[in-house]
Amino acid sequence: MSGTGGVSRSQITFSSLFSTLPPDLTSNLETTYNQIIRNFHEGRFEPSELNGAKFCETVYRLLEWHTSSPQTYTPFGKSIRDFGVSTRKFESLSAFPDTIRFHIPKLMCALYDLRNKRGVGHMGGEINPNHMDSALVVQVSKWILADLVRIFHQLTLQEAQDLVEGIVAKEYSLIWKNGAKRRVLNCGLTYNQQVLALLYSEYPKPVLEKDLLAWVEYSNSTLFRNRIVLPLHKERLLEYDGDSKEILLSPKGIKFVEENIDLRL
Repeated sequence: MSGTGGVSRSQITFSSLFSTLPPDLTSNLETTYNQIIRNFHEGRFEPSELNGAKFCETVYRLLEWHTSSPQTYTPFGKSIRDFGVSTRKFESLSAFPDTIRFHIPKLMCALYDLRNKRGVGHMGGEINPNHMDSALVVQVSKWILADLVRIFHQLTLQEAQDLVEGIVAKEYSLIWKNGAKRRVLNCGLTYNQQVLALLYSEYPKPVLEKDLLAWVEYSNSTLFRNRIVLPLHKERLLEYDGDSKEILLSPKGIKFVEENIDLRL
């Protein structure tokens, strides 16, 4: 894979992907991006929107540094005045590709407006859009980060996206995702703990009962439902839909996982 110096995917980190950046830019990029991913997985949708704006402010500084000569950027701690207007300065930089001039700046403005104009900190009669907006924040942030990786390492967008997903996966390394399969890598966990950890890693998406059965390799589907799924449903750690056979982790289940199961190896 060109541009990564032969480093294996397991060794890829933010530091290695953005080794040419000033350390505080790399550090803030990693912190704000990981906060988005972590909060989304934990169902903390309002903080996800707030951190989407912080991520954008870091990317703005990165673009400043990348496009200026000598390379400088707005110091952290100093506010960026009128964010939307400020991003327009990149449009006139004809020496740089369109993704630097237009695509990333426009996406940053969209995420920034989500924080300032909807959901967080605003009361009103409309339906709370936080979950929907947070899902958008996650996907757009991944796209922005992948495009930055692509630019800095001369990769295809798919290669860059794979590297970004690899970084995210390390945050939840207890769960190994191999195509459609999932495996809990800590063999010391009980079936109950494995089920809850798997549901946590997939949240907010529900999981089919048959998929959970296969992922934990439980031998009997009836016993799995009666001994594992239904007792956890009764404890309100998960919600089991007997018609669709879909299982969703509950807020109580999220709290249990975060307090009792180590998601990292």
